[in-house]
Amino acid sequence: MSEKKGIIQTRTFYCDHIAEKDKSDIENFKVRDPNVAAGLENYIKSIALSDEAIGAMRTYLVRDLVTDELVAYFSLKSGMVSINEREILNEEGKLETTFDTVPGIEIANFAVNYEYVRDHPDWKGIGLIVFRDFIRELASRVAAISGTMVLYIFALPFESLIKRYHDKYKFLRLDEAEEKDLHNRIKPFYDRSCVFMYQIL
Repeated sequence: MSEKKGIIQTRTFYCDHIAEKDKSDIENFKVRDPNVAAGLENYIKSIALSDEAIGAMRTYLVRDLVTDELVAYFSLKSGMVSINEREILNEEGKLETTFDTVPGIEIANFAVNYEYVRDHPDWKGIGLIVFRDFIRELASRVAAISGTMVLYIFALPFESLIKRYHDKYKFLRLDEAEEKDLHNRIKPFYDRSCVFMYQIL
């Protein structure tokens, strides 16, 4: 029996934390969609290793179990979602805005390597496989040891991308008023043009 690879291994792929030894593979990582390529390629090539070192984000590389080719990457970080915004009177008798929080995990980056897709045209739905077998699996492991109720993303505002996250990955959107309120409260500057989407763990 061959030695187990990575922190999660399936019959075809495995994933592990990004590390210095991965630099040469990272340099060749390509994203097909021009709408998202620049940001996702820049992160994996220029920022991911430093974020990993300081614990700001955890980035995982998904590789082919047989060839070790780089298939995809994703980054996760702890977070929270705010809900139930309301006005209350504080001790001084002034109105104060308050809200409840829900613990969650943010998928901060997620991309399939076009170099791998191009070299393996028979593979279909790699993104969904990575999401199901690795992202959801890791989120479930976190939820088993720490309060974690939602998995969420700030999706770039392209209808095709939002539709894909909804239809294939089963992410939901808040109604218009709730979405606007949430964006006003917790949307990071980096995600300022993006759309909050979530699913319950």
